[in-house]
Amino acid sequence: MTTATRRAAQGRAVAPLLVLLLLAACSHSSRETSRVAEESTAPASPAPSPSIDPAEFVDEIDNPYLPLAPGAGHHFAGICPGGAASMGTEVTQEREEIMGVATLVVRERRTCEGEPATEVRQFYAQDAGGNVWYFGRDAGGADGSWRAGTDGAQPGVVMLAEPMVGEIYQEEFVPGVAEDEAQVISISEDVTISLGRFSEVLKIRESSRLDPGVVTEKYYAKELGLIRSQRVQGGDNNLELAEITGVD
Repeated sequence: MTTATRRAAQGRAVAPLLVLLLLAACSHSSRETSRVAEESTAPASPAPSPSIDPAEFVDEIDNPYLPLAPGAGHHFAGICPGGAASMGTEVTQEREEIMGVATLVVRERRTCEGEPATEVRQFYAQDAGGNVWYFGRDAGGADGSWRAGTDGAQPGVVMLAEPMVGEIYQEEFVPGVAEDEAQVISISEDVTISLGRFSEVLKIRESSRLDPGVVTEKYYAKELGLIRSQRVQGGDNNLELAEITGVD
């Protein structure tokens, strides 16, 4: 699906799916929005919705900031509190039905020096408007596993179709377990990593009401996805994209 098609479909098919975020529910986020929203006046954002219509989702995930093509692998290197860190993601051919939606399975493996490696399966799907939704994670029985539609868990949005500075949206919502939200800080960053220099990079700030002392900023390059993740509050956890596999 092309970008033009996504935009046309957004107003036609997705409106019943997306609900307004109540910004007043988080006063510190509202103050931060006022500080950074110099590039545009942001409209309301998609937020978790308990009523998901599977007909409003498409098979392909081709959002330019978060393309998930089956077979693609992204490999990151960086640091963590224990020393060296790494993360590898693999977009599989697997599909997992959640709330009637055939989500795409992405496998992720993280290592931090001095700690056991962690492996999880993440579940994503894209709606007809181009927004990428997060439907849960399977940590193999370990803490942190959840699925939308179970035990009060609701899907969230991990990437907007057309991010605008100042937008705030819920990424995942599991009451008392995972209540992460993101804010669009910039859509015009210049970022240099070992793979090269990227312009018009999207910068997102992530935080959680359950752990307000931790703040992470992530950078996404068009047609590539995540290229850098850095903890700006709450300890050293930084990663940069080092290698891409499975993509022509």
